[in-house]
Amino acid sequence: MRSVLLALLLLAPVPALAQRPETLDEKERTELLATREAAWRAWFSGDRATLEAMLPPDFIGIGWGGGAWNNRESSLAESETFARGGGKLTLLEFPRTEIQVYGDVAVVYSDYKVGYSTGGEPVIQSGRATEVFVRRGGRWLHPAWHLDSGK
Repeated sequence: MRSVLLALLLLAPVPALAQRPETLDEKERTELLATREAAWRAWFSGDRATLEAMLPPDFIGIGWGGGAWNNRESSLAESETFARGGGKLTLLEFPRTEIQVYGDVAVVYSDYKVGYSTGGEPVIQSGRATEVFVRRGGRWLHPAWHLDSGK
Protein backbone atom coordinates (compact mmCIF):
# COMPACT_ATOMS: atom_id res chain seq x y z
CA MET A 1 0.00 0.00 0.00
CA ARG A 2 2.83 2.41 0.82
CA SER A 3 4.38 1.75 -2.59
CA VAL A 4 1.12 2.64 -4.32
CA LEU A 5 0.77 5.88 -2.32
CA LEU A 6 4.37 6.83 -3.01
CA ALA A 7 3.92 6.15 -6.73
CA LEU A 8 0.76 8.30 -6.80
CA LEU A 9 2.54 11.15 -5.05
CA LEU A 10 5.45 10.98 -7.47
CA LEU A 11 3.13 10.97 -10.47
CA ALA A 12 0.86 13.74 -9.18
CA PRO A 13 0.98 16.97 -11.20
CA VAL A 14 3.33 19.62 -9.84
CA PRO A 15 1.90 23.16 -9.62
CA ALA A 16 3.09 25.37 -12.48
CA LEU A 17 5.02 27.77 -10.26
CA ALA A 18 6.99 24.94 -8.68
CA GLN A 19 8.30 23.96 -12.11
CA ARG A 20 11.27 25.51 -13.85
CA PRO A 21 10.52 28.61 -15.89
CA GLU A 22 9.92 28.04 -19.56
CA THR A 23 12.13 29.52 -22.26
CA LEU A 24 10.79 31.84 -24.93
CA ASP A 25 11.89 31.27 -28.48
CA GLU A 26 13.65 34.19 -30.18
CA LYS A 27 10.47 35.48 -31.85
CA GLU A 28 8.50 35.43 -28.58
CA ARG A 29 11.36 37.09 -26.68
CA THR A 30 11.62 39.81 -29.34
CA GLU A 31 7.84 40.43 -29.18
CA LEU A 32 7.88 40.59 -25.38
CA LEU A 33 10.80 43.02 -25.23
CA ALA A 34 9.25 45.15 -27.99
CA THR A 35 6.07 45.33 -25.90
CA ARG A 36 8.09 46.42 -22.88
CA GLU A 37 9.87 49.14 -24.85
CA ALA A 38 6.59 50.28 -26.43
CA ALA A 39 5.06 50.64 -22.96
CA TRP A 40 7.90 52.86 -21.73
CA ARG A 41 7.88 54.98 -24.89
CA ALA A 42 4.08 55.29 -24.83
CA TRP A 43 4.14 56.42 -21.21
CA PHE A 44 6.76 59.11 -21.82
CA SER A 45 5.00 60.37 -24.96
CA GLY A 46 1.52 60.47 -23.42
CA ASP A 47 0.28 57.90 -25.95
CA ARG A 48 -2.99 57.04 -24.24
CA ALA A 49 -4.29 54.76 -27.02
CA THR A 50 -1.23 52.49 -26.87
CA LEU A 51 -1.29 52.37 -23.08
CA GLU A 52 -5.03 51.66 -22.98
CA ALA A 53 -4.52 48.72 -25.35
CA MET A 54 -1.64 47.41 -23.22
CA LEU A 55 -2.67 48.07 -19.61
CA PRO A 56 -5.64 45.98 -18.44
CA PRO A 57 -8.29 47.51 -16.14
CA ASP A 58 -6.72 45.87 -13.05
CA PHE A 59 -3.25 47.36 -13.75
CA ILE A 60 -1.01 48.20 -10.76
CA GLY A 61 2.07 50.40 -11.13
CA ILE A 62 4.61 51.19 -8.44
CA GLY A 63 6.81 54.07 -9.55
CA TRP A 64 10.41 54.86 -8.70
CA GLY A 65 9.64 57.87 -6.55
CA GLY A 66 7.63 56.20 -3.80
CA GLY A 67 4.19 57.54 -3.06
CA ALA A 68 0.86 56.01 -3.94
CA TRP A 69 0.60 53.03 -6.22
CA ASN A 70 -0.99 53.77 -9.58
CA ASN A 71 -3.98 52.11 -11.12
CA ARG A 72 -4.64 52.25 -14.85
CA GLU A 73 -6.38 55.65 -14.80
CA SER A 74 -3.83 57.38 -12.58
CA SER A 75 -0.94 56.05 -14.66
CA LEU A 76 -2.62 57.26 -17.87
CA ALA A 77 -3.21 60.67 -16.27
CA GLU A 78 0.42 60.98 -15.10
CA SER A 79 1.63 60.03 -18.58
CA GLU A 80 -0.56 62.66 -20.22
CA THR A 81 0.46 65.30 -17.68
CA PHE A 82 4.14 64.59 -18.31
CA ALA A 83 3.75 64.87 -22.11
CA ARG A 84 1.45 67.92 -21.99
CA GLY A 85 3.97 69.65 -19.75
CA GLY A 86 6.60 69.36 -22.47
CA GLY A 87 8.33 66.27 -21.11
CA LYS A 88 10.37 64.36 -23.69
CA LEU A 89 12.10 61.00 -23.55
CA THR A 90 15.75 61.34 -24.60
CA LEU A 91 17.29 58.00 -23.59
CA LEU A 92 15.97 54.49 -22.92
CA GLU A 93 18.33 51.61 -22.15
CA PHE A 94 17.99 48.24 -20.48
CA PRO A 95 21.59 47.11 -19.81
CA ARG A 96 20.50 43.88 -18.13
CA THR A 97 17.31 41.88 -18.57
CA GLU A 98 16.26 38.50 -17.21
CA ILE A 99 12.96 36.82 -18.06
CA GLN A 100 10.98 34.11 -16.30
CA VAL A 101 8.01 32.59 -18.11
CA TYR A 102 5.30 30.41 -16.59
CA GLY A 103 2.70 29.54 -19.21
CA ASP A 104 1.18 32.80 -20.41
CA VAL A 105 2.82 34.90 -17.69
CA ALA A 106 6.25 36.51 -18.08
CA VAL A 107 8.14 38.38 -15.38
CA VAL A 108 10.82 40.68 -16.79
CA TYR A 109 13.56 41.91 -14.46
CA SER A 110 15.72 44.74 -15.75
CA ASP A 111 18.24 47.37 -14.93
CA TYR A 112 17.13 50.51 -16.73
CA LYS A 113 18.51 53.91 -17.60
CA VAL A 114 16.10 56.55 -18.79
CA GLY A 115 16.77 60.14 -19.79
CA TYR A 116 14.12 62.77 -20.21
CA SER A 117 13.64 66.49 -20.11
CA THR A 118 10.93 68.23 -18.19
CA GLY A 119 10.65 71.97 -17.88
CA GLY A 120 13.78 72.28 -20.01
CA GLU A 121 15.86 70.39 -17.43
CA PRO A 122 17.54 67.12 -18.41
CA VAL A 123 17.13 64.20 -16.01
CA ILE A 124 18.85 60.82 -16.02
CA GLN A 125 17.22 58.14 -13.89
CA SER A 126 18.46 54.61 -13.42
CA GLY A 127 17.28 51.73 -11.34
CA ARG A 128 15.63 48.35 -11.47
CA ALA A 129 12.31 47.26 -12.94
CA THR A 130 10.16 44.22 -12.33
CA GLU A 131 7.44 44.04 -14.96
CA VAL A 132 4.67 41.49 -15.41
CA PHE A 133 3.27 40.57 -18.81
CA VAL A 134 0.37 38.24 -19.64
CA ARG A 135 -0.19 36.73 -23.08
CA ARG A 136 -3.83 37.00 -24.14
CA GLY A 137 -5.22 36.63 -27.63
CA GLY A 138 -1.74 36.23 -29.10
CA ARG A 139 -0.34 39.48 -27.68
CA TRP A 140 1.31 40.64 -24.48
CA LEU A 141 -0.61 42.79 -21.98
CA HIS A 142 1.22 44.66 -19.22
CA PRO A 143 -0.75 44.36 -15.94
CA ALA A 144 1.96 45.47 -13.51
CA TRP A 145 5.31 47.14 -12.99
CA HIS A 146 7.48 48.04 -10.04
CA LEU A 147 10.39 50.43 -10.41
CA ASP A 148 13.02 51.31 -7.82
CA SER A 149 16.25 53.25 -7.65
CA GLY A 150 18.37 50.15 -7.12
CA LYS A 151 19.83 51.64 -3.94
